Amino acid sequence: MAFTKFILLTLAVASNVLAQNDACDGPSITISSSGDAQKIANCKTFNGDVIIDSTASGQIAINGVQQIKGDVTCNNATQLTAITSDQLNTITGTFSLTGLTIMSTLQFDSLTGVNKINWVGLPALQSLNFAQGVQQANQVYISNTQLNNLNGIELQAVSAMDINNNPYLTDVNVNDLKNVTTALSFSANGRDLEISFPNLEDAANLTFRNVSKVSMPSLSNVGGSMGFYSDSFKTFSAPNLTETGGTLAFVDSPELSNLSFPALTQIGGGFLIANNTALKAIAGFPKLKTIVGALDFAGAFGSVSMPSLNDVRGGSNVQTTSTNTTICDLFNQAHSAGVIKGVNTCLTNKAHPETNPSATSGGTSSTSTSSSKKNSGVTFGPSAPLTGLSALFAAIFFL
Repeated sequence: MAFTKFILLTLAVASNVLAQNDACDGPSITISSSGDAQKIANCKTFNGDVIIDSTASGQIAINGVQQIKGDVTCNNATQLTAITSDQLNTITGTFSLTGLTIMSTLQFDSLTGVNKINWVGLPALQSLNFAQGVQQANQVYISNTQLNNLNGIELQAVSAMDINNNPYLTDVNVNDLKNVTTALSFSANGRDLEISFPNLEDAANLTFRNVSKVSMPSLSNVGGSMGFYSDSFKTFSAPNLTETGGTLAFVDSPELSNLSFPALTQIGGGFLIANNTALKAIAGFPKLKTIVGALDFAGAFGSVSMPSLNDVRGGSNVQTTSTNTTICDLFNQAHSAGVIKGVNTCLTNKAHPETNPSATSGGTSSTSTSSSKKNSGVTFGPSAPLTGLSALFAAIFFL
């Protein structure tokens, strides 16, 4: 009799263990309430996707589970106000939240690692409550939220980060970020957005639109392109940047008056400076020697100084409202000396300077297509425009 009871007890325990294992093995669970989430609360690891249903309302608490090997998604749950978790530390798939119109609380006390973050259409979310900070993520996409900072995103490296259309975002400081392997982009966020990456050293591609300040004092290498568009800062400095693999561009930033790239030696694509009305002198590139692409300068500048430039492998287009004709004299000399390899077009006293024009008119022009080697001490040059980057060209000149 006792033996029979023992066997029955053993079978009951085994049955419970198997049931628990089944609950932890997915392939997915759909959650409409915190009660539904309790089904995986005893799982150290849940092997599958966690789907918060669009009918969910109020707060959803995903407690107990420590790792989700799959996605966590919630789409169009318009009555959901909060998502919280006490022990979840890793999401191996995508953490996707979209169309959550009144969700104001996102609290994950232990989360440190996510493969992909995709948060779109969270207009009530003002801050992140991530006590440990997300330290690992491959991709981050955040759009159309009310976030005023990115505190809680504490990445050391990221493949791609795209932060756009967050109108209240005014402060971004990812102190530990050192490496961006694909692209980092900020656009159409708060008008007073200040961005700081104090330890960023290496990046593939960087794009900044509509920002008031960008600080990257440790940046030493950009493998692709780096572009600044319609920004409101007055100065920009990259004290340790030595080269870019692609285009360097400053466009449509009316308050920009000073650039400083004291260590830059090579631009691997085009060099574009255009429509920065406060920039009266193009300078701050004392060591720049090579521009692999095209040089394209358009604006109100009265001087261009690049004392080390000796190789522009593309062409050059220089147009300015200034009446200083010596600018074109110097560019023509650089072209004649073979420093500028492509077609050289230069216009001073141009009412409306243009980038990469198909025709030149309305100013005092000087165009040269020869490549003789006289006056070889003068260096200047750009290259042809890059496909898909119509505004991104490169231009260099030495006084």
